Amino acid sequence: MIKEFFKNTFAFIQQNPTISYSLLLILILPLTLYFSTFSTIQSLNEAIKTSIRSQAAMNRDSLSLFLLRDFPNKDSLNKDQLQQDIDAIAKSAASSEEGNRLENIRVIVKEGRSFKAIAAQNHDDVGKAINTDPTLNGEALIAYGWAISTNDYGSEIEQNGKKYFRIVKPLIDSSTQDVYALISADIPTDVVANKITATVWQAYAILSAVIVLILFLVFQHTKLFSYVSLSRKLQIENTAKDNFIRMATHELRSPVTVINAYIESLKEELAPVVNKEQKIYIERISISIKNLIDLMSDILEVSHIQQGRTDFKPEKIAPGPVVKGIVDGVKSKAQAKGLELILEGDNFPYAINVNPVCFGRIITNLIENSVKYTPAGKVAVSIKAETAKKRCVITVQDTGFGISAEGQKRLFEQFYRVKTQDNAGIPGTGLGLWMSRQMAQKMGGDIMVESIEHMGSRFFVIFPLSDKLA
Repeated sequence: MIKEFFKNTFAFIQQNPTISYSLLLILILPLTLYFSTFSTIQSLNEAIKTSIRSQAAMNRDSLSLFLLRDFPNKDSLNKDQLQQDIDAIAKSAASSEEGNRLENIRVIVKEGRSFKAIAAQNHDDVGKAINTDPTLNGEALIAYGWAISTNDYGSEIEQNGKKYFRIVKPLIDSSTQDVYALISADIPTDVVANKITATVWQAYAILSAVIVLILFLVFQHTKLFSYVSLSRKLQIENTAKDNFIRMATHELRSPVTVINAYIESLKEELAPVVNKEQKIYIERISISIKNLIDLMSDILEVSHIQQGRTDFKPEKIAPGPVVKGIVDGVKSKAQAKGLELILEGDNFPYAINVNPVCFGRIITNLIENSVKYTPAGKVAVSIKAETAKKRCVITVQDTGFGISAEGQKRLFEQFYRVKTQDNAGIPGTGLGLWMSRQMAQKMGGDIMVESIEHMGSRFFVIFPLSDKLA
């Protein structure tokens, strides 16, 4: 049973390799965050402890220098003067910041086998014997400090529930080199310790929240595995659909082309004998066939773009001659409608990097659209260089029906056509502008539009400038 479970699990991971990444995220990210936070906290602790030790050493040296200036040896000890000095130090230390304040300052001497304070910040401690039992945290340092007279000493202690760093400074007789007294003082570290603790807890709280968030996101990610099969199925179905559309379009183009050829032949042969009404019918059939050919061409091109089969490999071309050739080719359609078709800037001095075929389709589509949707007036095409922005702008402006603000928002969507009473009888697929903009953007350019209803439209085709033509 267990063997079967692991076998099925391994097979599932093989079929869905992305799950292994999620498992790694679940294990590695929380552990990485934990150890990173732990290491940072340890480093912070060490840095703070080092800082406390350094500050304690400075305080110990300052304290000993202040007290030793008048007492270089055992015989020079003056209890009253010592007490005055300690009182002065305590008064000054009371206003110091945490980590630099001194408490429980004492000057301690040894009498026989016992120790007592001869001067102390707490006057009640003067003259009392000090119990240096090792079980008493802190006071054992007095005996230890006397024993290792050649070294200053300091250690963390805890008294009455509070934490301190105790410093001990042996006073060495200048003539005998024996210890004749100890200076002891405590630096409170509670505030620092509390801050460290608060920081540690805050860091672990943030770490816990981050780990929970990561696990939540990872588990949410793992839920997507249930959709992997569905996603693959949809990809296969979409590919099959695109392939079917492409195949069906290819298969339909041949008979439709033949039908169109027969219709054109019939128009010529029957022209002398058909009446006016029959001529209208034949003309409508011819228009419908041409619209069907255009639709199939557009659908095929859409399929190519979506499947990445369209060639967008750029070449350095001079846009002027290309646009002029397109304008000359469309001029007969414009003249048939009584429109004036104007071109400015065909001697454009710069090159652009585009695919020539796609560029030609874009410009042809825009100019033919302007001619199609302009009942009277003119269509003006211009090519200009905006050198400050390093771009070529080809403008196609007409005096046609214009497009509403709402229509402009959806103008470049697939199969969308602006429907008004003015253009109701004009055929179209609603794919031309979508394809044109897709091709422009895939070549590093774009298409924009400005339009006012009943006044006309202006389309801008924008591409980056290349070298200046020789």
